Amino acid sequence: MKKLKDVAKLAGVSEATASMAMNNKIGINKDTQKKVLEAAKRLNYVPSDIARGLTNKSTKNIGLVVPDIENPFFGSLTKYMDFYAKESDYSLILSISDENPEKEDKMIYNLISKRVDGIIIVPTFIPREKVLYLESLNDHHIPYIYSTSFYPGYEENAVYTDLETGSYQLTKYLVDLGHRDICFLISEFPEIAFSVMRINGYKRALSEAGIPFNEMLLQRCKRTDYNSGYATTKRILSENNPSAIIAVNDLLALGAKQAAIDLGLSIPKDISIGGYDDVLYSYLSETPLTTVRQNIPEICKTSMEILISRIEKKSHLEFNRIISPELIIRKSTGICSTKQRE
Repeated sequence: MKKLKDVAKLAGVSEATASMAMNNKIGINKDTQKKVLEAAKRLNYVPSDIARGLTNKSTKNIGLVVPDIENPFFGSLTKYMDFYAKESDYSLILSISDENPEKEDKMIYNLISKRVDGIIIVPTFIPREKVLYLESLNDHHIPYIYSTSFYPGYEENAVYTDLETGSYQLTKYLVDLGHRDICFLISEFPEIAFSVMRINGYKRALSEAGIPFNEMLLQRCKRTDYNSGYATTKRILSENNPSAIIAVNDLLALGAKQAAIDLGLSIPKDISIGGYDDVLYSYLSETPLTTVRQNIPEICKTSMEILISRIEKKSHLEFNRIISPELIIRKSTGICSTKQRE
């Protein structure tokens, strides 16, 4: 673990000066402070907000980093994480990365400085070549686990839904209803684990049915939210005539559904729509959304149990837990009509 004296040595100043610079004390030259802060960043040095004598004692705090709080999926996840933390007498500290990897780094460094006992990380939907904060987590002996997804290479330290199977189930259901041209709204980065598993399930269902995979039916969305689903679907329906549209989450699917309605299409008579997650809004409409349910309570309970077990030194093994999905059939999907096939 890097210490303040290491920062001071790299910056070429005394330990006292380094301490004053790190704590933004009056009287420190700005150039000197800049050198100290840059040295700290290079060494992944994270000062503790708690006295050194308490370093090895529990704070009974667990950090949770999520990419978005407006998406009801993450709102529900936060609620259950908080519930299961409290059941074990821990408090939850929430941080929001706003789908920004650099902000995710900053949030985790901040949680390290607060000496949380452990951290649960919900990854952003943006690819990362290197996860910078892992070295600091290991240096400070802070257990962590990824939840709902993971960065490539870290799947053995994650709890997530079998996203491939869920996507397969939804696609196969539509294929069995006679659909062939199934458009899939995906994230901007199809190479991330979140997307790869879903796309693999989609391809597998098509392959089993003897339907050639059409790359043009994979439509990237700038964001995985309602507005992006709405705009992308309006463009798709002005150019093509798919018989069904599915999406990597319910917000995209709900946007797609509204776009189809605004274009005068009847659901599911003219087009079928399917989502993923089973968030609250999925069934609060005149035409409830067919979707794949992620068992959020189970994901949160399992994530928290594994993390707390590591915190309390009951287990240090890295392993993943894959939670089964459930296809929920509602009124937004139906048999493909002759008109849809034209």
